[in-house]
Amino acid sequence: MQTEHLFELTYILLDKKTVTAAQMAEHFGVSQRTIYRWVDALNLAGVPVNTTKGKGGGISLAEKYTLDKAVLTEDEKLEILSSVQALEVLSGNSSAAVSKLKAITKSNADWIKIDFSPWNSKGEEIRNLFNQLKSAIISRHQVQFDYFSGKGEMTKRTVEPWKIIFKGQAWYLYAYCRQKKEPRFFKLSRIQNLLTTNKKITHEEKAFAVTKNIFSDYKDEVETFSTVRLEVEESSISLILDEYAVEKIEDYSLFRSPDRNKNDIAHRSHHSAKNKKIITLKMPQARWLVNWILSFGSSVKVIEPKWLKAAVLKEAEKIRY
Repeated sequence: MQTEHLFELTYILLDKKTVTAAQMAEHFGVSQRTIYRWVDALNLAGVPVNTTKGKGGGISLAEKYTLDKAVLTEDEKLEILSSVQALEVLSGNSSAAVSKLKAITKSNADWIKIDFSPWNSKGEEIRNLFNQLKSAIISRHQVQFDYFSGKGEMTKRTVEPWKIIFKGQAWYLYAYCRQKKEPRFFKLSRIQNLLTTNKKITHEEKAFAVTKNIFSDYKDEVETFSTVRLEVEESSISLILDEYAVEKIEDYSLFRSPDRNKNDIAHRSHHSAKNKKIITLKMPQARWLVNWILSFGSSVKVIEPKWLKAAVLKEAEKIRY
């Protein structure tokens, strides 16, 4: 007899007051005889479950049963359910908690579908890493892996895992790095050949508590940002919106930059202006920024800052040769 089934049956009775053995047998996929055995088990455990025969009868809890299902509001139940569903999808493991929470939720419990994995096959790889790291964190074991930095350099790391964190559009491992002797972030997509060791964690996260957001420890994080203005063809706008928070989108014909002549627009076709926008956004001054802009080809042009415009032109010259 599975304990979670007894809990779920109790939650259902708390919510629905009275159910029939036939209804519960269908719900759990068992026989009615099994349902009555569960009722006996609940009574033995001190949960007062009554059974009545005839029309309007069924299985119910005693009216004065003290377990209060109103400890959580309906909104709180939905919030918890959404979180559990997200973890269930990511881990790939079916959770009894989902069915329990759905049983005591009156609202539409399926109002949201959560799946953090990308559309490509990388999703299964991230899921496997997630589950292995979760087990290592819970069991407090060190892990080893090959890690590829933003520069493309591969190093072997032994770390003491503390947390798995989702930030932006990616999953990270927050851990104590035994090579660097300090807390570090590791992007899951850059981890290869992960191995859980038999050595226990010796460094505690609380010993390295920071006064601000823990992402201030992220060594790859860029602290310097620039305001970037791009001339973008409409076909590429959605791709930019998918990745970054855009501050402003302006009509091409209304924008004036310091480098543009007042009559510049007049020399361009109306069709050209109609199918372009000026996008303003904050971008980190990182090595990959130039390559990211070049990935759009001629559909994206840099208006400012000047240093970025020059860097893109310089890289484009290298490509030409």
